[in-house]
Parts: sequence; structure tokens; C-alpha cells
Amino acid sequence: MININQLLNKPIETLLAVFFNTTKNKENNFEVCSRYRQTKFAKLPKNSYEQTAISLSNKYKLNFNSNGKGLIISIINNNHNYDLNDFLNVVYDSIVVKLNKLPSNYLLDVEIALALFMFRGSVDFNRSFYSVDLKNPTKDYIDNFFKVLLSSDDLLSRLNLNFRELQPQYVEGRNLRNTQVRINLKWFYDNVILNFSNINKYKTDIFFKNIAKLGEIRKYNIFEERIILYKQSIFGRKLNKNEINKLRNELQFSLNDEQTKGNKFSIRNQKIVSYAREIFNDVCVGCNYTYNIKDRSFKMPRNDRYYFEINHVIAYSSDSVVVDVLDNLVKLCPTCHRALTPGRAYEELQKTIIKNMLNSRKEVSRFVDLMKPKEFKSSIDYVYKMLK
Repeated sequence: MININQLLNKPIETLLAVFFNTTKNKENNFEVCSRYRQTKFAKLPKNSYEQTAISLSNKYKLNFNSNGKGLIISIINNNHNYDLNDFLNVVYDSIVVKLNKLPSNYLLDVEIALALFMFRGSVDFNRSFYSVDLKNPTKDYIDNFFKVLLSSDDLLSRLNLNFRELQPQYVEGRNLRNTQVRINLKWFYDNVILNFSNINKYKTDIFFKNIAKLGEIRKYNIFEERIILYKQSIFGRKLNKNEINKLRNELQFSLNDEQTKGNKFSIRNQKIVSYAREIFNDVCVGCNYTYNIKDRSFKMPRNDRYYFEINHVIAYSSDSVVVDVLDNLVKLCPTCHRALTPGRAYEELQKTIIKNMLNSRKEVSRFVDLMKPKEFKSSIDYVYKMLK
């Protein structure tokens, strides 16, 4: 059994597996769980669970064991006495740090899909999806869960969010199932199953025996919009039938409406920036308490909203790591955005804007603290230095 300190030094693929698949047990420790049973698609070999435990142990550098009844677990010693939410926040922080140190050829999409779907997922040949329930539905976890997905490259265009809360059976209390994240079945087979066929040989066998049912590789163009809608209008709310019908109409609640031949976001930066524009309040975090926005920006005719720049708190530079994650973004008015151009404004003004950015959201200050080298005494000095 490893403890939390040891876990955080593991590779990013280990942390992804822990982040997506952990619960807390009766002994106040944490369990990373994989669970599956025999299905109608293939016969389950007698030693399947033992083989999968060995494969997971080898892949993720954790000690997995099987109970012989469909549950395979690895226990993490809770040496800091965290609750589950705090533990997953710490794991997320470590993932963010490691994300920004990955080599350019790292197969991040594949590793995220493997960690998310292979442990607990199930196949749906009728809809051509591989699906997994969204567990641990706290606000922090939902936020961090989607931010991890946003860090991927092309993976988002393969994903679908299935809102159980908008289904009549859920509202009537007849089927209180979790919201599901689903991935295109053929993409999952081509990129995950074929590359990691030994992780779970039983699940691999299901694919091999039903290869004619996999369907086509498709892209889905509204996963980001579904995330935003879920967070703003569905998560944590008890919806009545009128509200549900309104949301279903807003979503154009049909899978066919979200299938597309292309992806509206071609690179990761565009996905994250578009997401930030929608979920961040229309407030300049640099000067909100000093100036009126109408004196610092202009309204856009197409939506009657004030224009804001999406600004990187830790700026890009030739010798910096890539910090293209949501926790490194804020909204600034055009005036504050220009003021942070190197040499354009006095140091005092630039540091004031930086201080306000750091204080705008706890995720921003925490992210900068995680990324700040030890030689810098303050986060303000570090961010200011990165403007150069």
C-alpha cells in the first residue's frame, strides 16, 4: 500500500487512473477500483480478474488485487486524513503540473481515454458508444473533471455527455442513474483497445468478437456546450418537467444533431478559450473595482455583450513550459490586456493587475503557486517576470 505522498510522485497516467476511479473505504483509505462482470457478448474466463489485476499493476505502478467477484482494487493510505474531495483536488493539482511537462509526442488523448473508460466502462453496440458513469459529483470534482478533459487535443470531439437528469425516468424516481460520459466506440477501439489489448483481455475479447458492430468514427461538435449547460443549469438542481423540457429543446436533444464531419475546435487552445468565454463572468478581473466596464471596452453587436480578452496569467515565452489550461486563464478588458504588454505600462500598474488576476479565483492562485519556481518569493514577481 502506498501513501498519498508516494502517489503524487507517480507518472501522470497513474494519477489519471486514480482521479477517474477512486472511492473512499470504511478504513478511511482510498480505493482505486476497476469493476466488470460477464456480459452477453463473451464468456468470462475463470482467471480474468487475476490477469486484469496484474496488467493494471504493471501499467499504473500500483498494487491491484482482485476479490474474485468482479472488483479489482488498489488501496492508497490516507496518511493526510483527507476527505475524498480534498484528495481528488490534490491529485488534480499534481495532474496539472505534470500536464505542462509532457513531451510533445505524448499520447495524452489515449491515456485519458484509457484511464477514464477501461476501469469501469461498458459497451453499447446499439448506439456505438463506450460509456462510464460520472462518479463523485461534487462541484470541485465536476469542475476539475471537465478541465482534465479540456487539456486533451482531439479527444473532446469523440465524447458525448448523457444527462440522466433530463430523462423522464430520472424525474419520476424510477431510474436514478448517474450522468454518463460516452466515447465513440470505433475511435476507442482503434486508439485504446488496439494499443492496450492486454490491460483487460476480457473487454478486448468483446471488441474482437463484435468488430462488425463498432460503427464508424464520428466527431461530436457540442461536448463543450453540454459541459457548460450541465454545470450552469443541471448539476445540483432539482428540475421540474417544464425546466427539463426547456433544456431538452435547448440541447436539441438528439444525438443526430451533434454528429458532424468536422470539429469546430481545431486545436486545444481554441477549445479552452471558447470554454472560458462562456463560463467566466463578463468582468475584467484586472480593474473591476476601479473602473466601469463601459469606459474600458465596447459592446459587440452580435450578442450585445462587452468584449473581453482571454488572458494567460502565466504568459507564454520561448523558454517556458506550456501552460494552456483553464486555471491559467482570466477575462481582462482590452485596456488591462494591453497594459500587460512588456514595456507598455509602469511596473506598479502591471503588478496591480497581476495581483487582481491572482485574487480573482482560488484556482488561479493555486495554479501559479504550483508552477512557480522556488527562486521566486512571490507569485506576483513570477508572473511579472514571465511578461518579459
